[in-house]
Amino acid sequence: MAPAFRLQAPGESLDSFAQRQITTTPLERTRFGQDVDTFVQILHSQAFCGSYTVKEVVKSGSLGKGTAVRDLADIDLVVFINGLTSIADLQANRGRLLNDLEQKVKNVLGISPVKRTQYSLSFNWNGHKVDILPAFDLLSRYGGSPANIYNAMVQFGPNAALEFSASLAPLQVQFVKPVPEHVKRVIRLLKLWAEERSLNIRSYALELLTIFLWRSRGGGNPGTDFLFYEAIKQLMNCGFLRIAFDDYYNSSYYTSILTRGYILDPANPYMNTLAGADTAKISLQAIMITLL
Repeated sequence: MAPAFRLQAPGESLDSFAQRQITTTPLERTRFGQDVDTFVQILHSQAFCGSYTVKEVVKSGSLGKGTAVRDLADIDLVVFINGLTSIADLQANRGRLLNDLEQKVKNVLGISPVKRTQYSLSFNWNGHKVDILPAFDLLSRYGGSPANIYNAMVQFGPNAALEFSASLAPLQVQFVKPVPEHVKRVIRLLKLWAEERSLNIRSYALELLTIFLWRSRGGGNPGTDFLFYEAIKQLMNCGFLRIAFDDYYNSSYYTSILTRGYILDPANPYMNTLAGADTAKISLQAIMITLL
């Protein structure tokens, strides 16, 4: 079979390629961690306007879950705020909190965000893309019970997907982080495969697809090549995928109304991680790699 990646040598196994080209070295992880810690310290320092303070900064995204690809990893920092009483309170004050977070970073590092959305700030710093998202500590508010959180989400309807997303980040990390390294290796390979082909699909969707396939085989280690190409086979029909998990909620309650393909966030029942993906292009690229 021809190499699946630009820098993969002829005949080189995916295990060998991943170790050589994708997996970060201990030194790289140390330096990356130091850069992250610098940002975390900045976010903890200095008071907000009014009564708000930083309770905790959670490293989410590929960094927090341990699925980062060398030279592609972004830094996602979810900032849990003391003084908020609910998601509605966060919703009402998010603009002011983003202003204060922006000012904190500017005061210390002298940089301004390259992008600002309704929910986050994005900075370029030290060669990294750093996303900062203010959040409300849902787990503490609802006694650590995801079921109570999902009951509270109902009133937000379609807006629940984004309004609760950052605040549910700890559950996302809790779901992915314990997965064995041999599964994360396949996740990194899929992320690089999508990056090299400029495919519009969330990294989180690729993480969930891989974990679903691994679990479907009863765990264990089926081999990197096998699991990678099993994921590619599934992506050949990307628009028709039906993937959900019951770790935190009864997925059938939420999937019964979905008419398109989905890979449902196990932490956020309103978040279809496949939404917005160019499924036709993804399927075509998946078919092409099997023909190499």
